[in-house]
Amino acid sequence: MTEAPEEESETEDGLVFHEGSRLTDLKIRQNLSIDYPMLEPLHHLKIEFMFHFYKIKTTWTMSHWTTLAIGFMAVILSGWDFGINEISSGGDFYSIGIDPRDDNSGIWNISNAAFALSLISFGLWLILLVRLWAIFPLMRSQAVSLYVALIAAEFSQYWAHGYDSKFPFGLDSFAIAISFVGLILITFVCFILQRAVTETRDVHVEERHWHPDPRQREIAKRDHSLIAWSFALVTYCVLVFIHAWSGAHYVSAREPSEVEWWWVFKLVYTVTGLILVWLMVHVLWYPQIMLGSAEIRIESDRARQVGTIRDSTGKASEEPARAGKCPDCGEVTPVKMRANGEIEAACAIDGCNGTASPGEKCNVCGTRISSRVICLACNTSAPVGNHFSDDEAW
Repeated sequence: MTEAPEEESETEDGLVFHEGSRLTDLKIRQNLSIDYPMLEPLHHLKIEFMFHFYKIKTTWTMSHWTTLAIGFMAVILSGWDFGINEISSGGDFYSIGIDPRDDNSGIWNISNAAFALSLISFGLWLILLVRLWAIFPLMRSQAVSLYVALIAAEFSQYWAHGYDSKFPFGLDSFAIAISFVGLILITFVCFILQRAVTETRDVHVEERHWHPDPRQREIAKRDHSLIAWSFALVTYCVLVFIHAWSGAHYVSAREPSEVEWWWVFKLVYTVTGLILVWLMVHVLWYPQIMLGSAEIRIESDRARQVGTIRDSTGKASEEPARAGKCPDCGEVTPVKMRANGEIEAACAIDGCNGTASPGEKCNVCGTRISSRVICLACNTSAPVGNHFSDDEAW
């Protein structure tokens, strides 16, 4: 693997992603994939994970590690009772329900220590979400989506085990149906998240890295590959179901301490929970570091088209477009950024008054709009993103 130059620690996220080592700079031996071409995807996956490891090592700050530690603590406190014996003993299985009007419901028969531990665990999960919003502002809705998948898995598994304590081995049809609905919701949430990030990446590569040489466009697309990121997202979707099932299966036993090997489910619940927190931070971090600090929404092409139509009719936002400025002399340049983060540049052909996004064809003459803008005052040529110094896009 080639050695990569060190990066400035204070550089903004979007700049950090493009400085120093790029994905296409990493080279490792691929003897196995040469002999067996079907294993080539595994070779690319290995390279991308190495790239992720390098970026984590050089860009993660104490804020990232603190957030990760809070998530780990939330998992441990939610699955371990620390001598209170509310979980390890199986609890009082004669007291059930959460109706506050019923004095015999389970919510009124829980011990004070167990209730306090539950509140602390719940608070840590909320703190984790707030911190994820703070350090990954462009992925806030995606953070909520990951939480929705986790809640859907937990809720469906505990509901299913309420009808079949040995689920799925009891073969209760209603419990299976509940679990299947939860699985569909998890799959749907993760599919929408993956599609939004992927299509946003495609728009960025087309607009910000367009080049007349198709080979350069392919390199840019490879530099922004999401194979390893997608693998992490799919792993999250699978583990979140295993995590919820193992936890529900453990507490569904009336006397867990008397069931041989029952502690394995508790261990699986804890280990998968720790991995889930890591994957949650990883899945949110990578698109954020590609997007940087630009106020651009991560959304699917269809959602972006709807937003563009609403913007054009004046229903979505009345905020005027921001004019670009030459990074060298500071003069206003013929490029604008709309309120939704989309950039619009004027056609460079003399006599043409058309406009379009960089990389797309002019809406008047059909000429491809360059990804670089020339200042009319000092003739400086710079990438279109440099004309908006406060925003760095992917």
